[in-house]
Amino acid sequence: MLFHTKISTFASLICLAAVVAGCSGSQPPASSAGDASKSPADAAKSVNAAASVQIPSLRLAWGNSGYPSPFAFSASGPAGFLRNSFLFDTLTWKDEKGVIPWLAKSWKVSDDGLTYTFELEQGVKWHDGQPFTADDVVFSFDYYKKFPFMWTGDISQIASVSKTGDSTVAFKLNSKYAPFLSDLVGIVPIIPKHVWEKVDKPVEFRDASALVGTGPYTLKEYDSKSGQYLYQANDSYFKGKVKVKEVAYLNPANKLLALQKDEIDASYSLSYADVEKMTKEGLDVIKSAPTGSALRVTFNLEHPQLKDKKLRQAIAYALDRSEMARKLTGGEPIVGNAGIIPPDSPWYNPKVKNYAYDTAKAEQLLDELGYKKNAEGVRADLKLNVMVSSTSPEAQVMQEMLKKVGVALNLQQVDAATFSTAMGENKYDMAITGHIGLSGDPDFLRLWFLGKANNTLAARGKTFDNAEFQKLAESQKAELDPTKRKAIVDELQNVLAEELPTLVLYHRPFYFMYKKNVFDGWFNTYGGIADGIPLWDNKVAFIDGGK
Repeated sequence: MLFHTKISTFASLICLAAVVAGCSGSQPPASSAGDASKSPADAAKSVNAAASVQIPSLRLAWGNSGYPSPFAFSASGPAGFLRNSFLFDTLTWKDEKGVIPWLAKSWKVSDDGLTYTFELEQGVKWHDGQPFTADDVVFSFDYYKKFPFMWTGDISQIASVSKTGDSTVAFKLNSKYAPFLSDLVGIVPIIPKHVWEKVDKPVEFRDASALVGTGPYTLKEYDSKSGQYLYQANDSYFKGKVKVKEVAYLNPANKLLALQKDEIDASYSLSYADVEKMTKEGLDVIKSAPTGSALRVTFNLEHPQLKDKKLRQAIAYALDRSEMARKLTGGEPIVGNAGIIPPDSPWYNPKVKNYAYDTAKAEQLLDELGYKKNAEGVRADLKLNVMVSSTSPEAQVMQEMLKKVGVALNLQQVDAATFSTAMGENKYDMAITGHIGLSGDPDFLRLWFLGKANNTLAARGKTFDNAEFQKLAESQKAELDPTKRKAIVDELQNVLAEELPTLVLYHRPFYFMYKKNVFDGWFNTYGGIADGIPLWDNKVAFIDGGK
């Protein structure tokens, strides 16, 4: 496998793909925004009718997410994990229906729920031609205990991994772990023992062999300055023929303009206005389902005033979150669940306490707390700051809404590094952060609030010091009966909604805008890719017979 840091091929790829795609006038008629929810089954039927013909190239838009080895990509967002997943495989994966076999073709679970035995695919080759074996699986998980994987995957749940046959491995767990198949062996990539057993500084390892996986693609080029990637199909992929010969991730300054100028074939947006504009230009759209994303206010629970949940609840009542979402995202707003899990998730508790816009209730709570208005209508004894790491219209809207109940809110805009440090050290009042990954297994609530999430912002700050929450969080993790587990997760949401350690302002759907005549195999992954990523970079879409 060759690894370069040149950009020349990217330019030639753009020219080639422009010829393949044709001019915009030759595209099919625009679909309506309602087509965003088309079924994955329908999409699958229309996937490149000539399945035996490999599409030469596909150009997608996304920013730089770092060197895509399992130890060096950026963990500040999902792109690094997704770029890595094109190169490296996991024991299980997900399609539009849920968890499916991948490097493991089957598995059995012991009666006590503590041992998982996997039968592995045979005849699989690493990109360098070496055979994939059970020894690689054992080695991988032992290695990650010493050098943690860059994304999530709670390795601490595993007591041991052992080879039980030429093509079988057994995982013994410390305790029952409900999301084991989706959020552990479905996330942690298997790496080749013959490469990594000699590496004692994996973060710094940049040899070409650092990117040797079993995945459907190899990395042909990566430009670290521009943040662009060029992937080439693995023609001997064990799961089936790879349908797209080359996939390029480009980094245009303006994604919509790049789509209009036929410089890229697909991109994403959080803006419904973008959807309306691009459907008129002839592009198709898929809306993320479940939503899987949230814009939230995090409260510093050690703040002398905000540590009182009554004040946090007053702020919640004072914010017209429906109007905020309508103004800032367009489309049909999804008001944030006070229990965090999005309302379109199967794990949502429909009876959870919420905070409908009610300024009278907000004023009542503020009065009860002793924050009285002065002659100017301002509660002078209550001065709060909200920290943001970029221009935030949400913070500005919050400022205006809280002003109506006499609360003066000061906006603090800082750089990303300062923001992350301040949250980690609890040196802030409130902060506005965005997250994705809420469409997956609900164990993310335990990881977030017990400070165990790999997401650099979700895990920032102090552990949520609430005994009831901590007990429920551990209980749901160990409950293997889905119905019983749902009841526990409902209670978790009730605790979060009452205590409000954070307030979700609104849930943000992602929209994927794409040229159907270039590639039409996209679908929504059930529960999101891996631990709930509500995007479309699922390698299953590129494999004949992958779904």
